[in-house]
Amino acid sequence: MERSQRRRETLTVGLFLIYAVFLTWIILFKMCLPGDVLPHLRNLNLIPFAGALVVNGKADYTEVVQNLIAFVPFGVYMGVMKPGAPFLKKLLPAACVSLAYEALQYAFALGATDITDLLSNTAGAAVGIGMYRILACVCREKTHRIVNILAGTATVCAMLFLGMLLAVNH
Repeated sequence: MERSQRRRETLTVGLFLIYAVFLTWIILFKMCLPGDVLPHLRNLNLIPFAGALVVNGKADYTEVVQNLIAFVPFGVYMGVMKPGAPFLKKLLPAACVSLAYEALQYAFALGATDITDLLSNTAGAAVGIGMYRILACVCREKTHRIVNILAGTATVCAMLFLGMLLAVNH
């Protein structure tokens, strides 16, 4: 393996780890900043697309869409890090991480544990895998580099957003 390819892969893993930290902060810690009190809620919903989706008697899919979007990068990263793996081997880590988040939310009373979240998170990763596949068909050998540039840009934006949140709240 050539040196530039190793550096590219190291960068990808580093960006994925930063993304994983942000995802954990969003899902488990509800974007709370240091000093904020985490909500203590323990609720379990095993019926897909029920309960939490009904707001004021109307179907509200906002949370489903947000969960889906949050896991799209996970699928893209799996595409980059496991380029030759079958679809299910790329999707399984996302489903397992989502299941772990839901279990941790329940165990530590950090939010509602919902099968809909598991399904929408996994669907988001599937969309990300598909997006990576399309990008790989269009960009060929430049795909890894393009994903790193996009992920790096998104990471810098997320860090700036976090910095602004900290500045405003302190």
